[in-house]
Amino acid sequence: MAGIKIEVDKRVLISGATIVTMNPKRDVLVDQDILIVGDRIEDIGKLDGMSEEVDEVILAAGQIVIPGLIQTHLHLTRTLFRNLVADKNLNQWLDIIQSLEAAHDRDSNYWASMLGIAELFLGGTTAIYDMEADQYTDSAFEAIAQTGIRAFSGKRMTDKLYTGVKYTEKTVGSADIVFEESLHLFEKWDGRDGGRIRYCFCPASAITCSEKLLRMAADFSSKYGARVHIHASEIKEEETIIMKHTGMRVIDYLDSVGLVNDRTVLAHCVHVDNHEIKMIAKRGAHVAHCPTANLYLASGIAPIPKMIEHGVNIGLGADNAADHTNMDVFQEMKLAAFVQKGVHMHPTIQPNAQKTFEMATLGGARALGLEKLIGSIEIGKKADLAIVDLRKPHAWPSAAQLNEEPNIYRRIVYSAKSSDVVLTMVNGRIVMKDGELLSMDRNEVLKSSNDAIMRLLERAGITR
Repeated sequence: MAGIKIEVDKRVLISGATIVTMNPKRDVLVDQDILIVGDRIEDIGKLDGMSEEVDEVILAAGQIVIPGLIQTHLHLTRTLFRNLVADKNLNQWLDIIQSLEAAHDRDSNYWASMLGIAELFLGGTTAIYDMEADQYTDSAFEAIAQTGIRAFSGKRMTDKLYTGVKYTEKTVGSADIVFEESLHLFEKWDGRDGGRIRYCFCPASAITCSEKLLRMAADFSSKYGARVHIHASEIKEEETIIMKHTGMRVIDYLDSVGLVNDRTVLAHCVHVDNHEIKMIAKRGAHVAHCPTANLYLASGIAPIPKMIEHGVNIGLGADNAADHTNMDVFQEMKLAAFVQKGVHMHPTIQPNAQKTFEMATLGGARALGLEKLIGSIEIGKKADLAIVDLRKPHAWPSAAQLNEEPNIYRRIVYSAKSSDVVLTMVNGRIVMKDGELLSMDRNEVLKSSNDAIMRLLERAGITR
């Protein structure tokens, strides 16, 4: 399926906005303009008279332009499973989810991805780090190509049974075969659409991958610079199993096979100790913090303040709609900021609002290795951005001084909702405006998603 084509010379002016740049000075620019040419930000400032020289003008007076939000841990493949499993621990939850994933077909995985991307665009997410199921990964990439989202995605790799979860024959294969399948997908998809689409290798976790498979991913990553996406220290049982079999904690073990480095995103990291946090920081690996999923599945609360103290780069991720109903990064920001205050009974503990917003923007960009291209609104960077309209009671009042640092970050993180996003742009192309999805048919997505989940439930033998 063809990807979205960039109109190379198209000139778009966003006029009169408050711009939260996230540039090195963290400038917040009031009543300023952004000129976009093709897929890049050409100029920022008071660009008087420019409206006559562009192809499209977006009037944004009273609105806030932010860098496109970035989610560093998602499973688009599970979007169809929303609200089907609740009040379970991770292993119980996985029993049902694995059955549904095994029932996927090419069409259902495509519509799961389309539904997920629709939700992401409506909430201002422009870039993702996605881990797919064990099959039909191509169909997820087809959705990514069609819709225009910026994405790293990859087939989940597992070659080892994990006691306590009912895996199917489709889930677990030999290390050689599983890695070869991923290598084929890497060769097919990595770098598509001018680099908007990238492939990442996705060994599921230390307890579902053999040492051989983990080393294969690490060696390929080291040789070719490929990115790696892996669950790490999500539940206490994971630590117990790895310690029993290796004599090491999870992060130490992953480091021993070459997977703790600046090309790796470690999802969750709930049960890491100070030594492991220091190792993650020293190696330059990235952590995907998923507060809602960890609370929903009773996995625990990641020690984010300690990670910040030691300089770990942290991104945010909603994980998947199947484990807490949605993929709303505004919800993740709120929880990331609030839950640490409650747990530590410390009102000024990090992350504060600005640091939390950094996780959802620059932190995510660093995790994807794209900080020179996205994550902030700066001249020369890709035009990945969102416009938020907070002229609503839940985010009011809004005197001029309230749209300046630091209160602007509090308004976005503590008050804003995903429904406040009025425009989402990726690579200079508007993919959502005023609630209308421009790179897909919303009604078709909704109908086809419903049809697909009913088919999967029947195939998996699950009745509701």
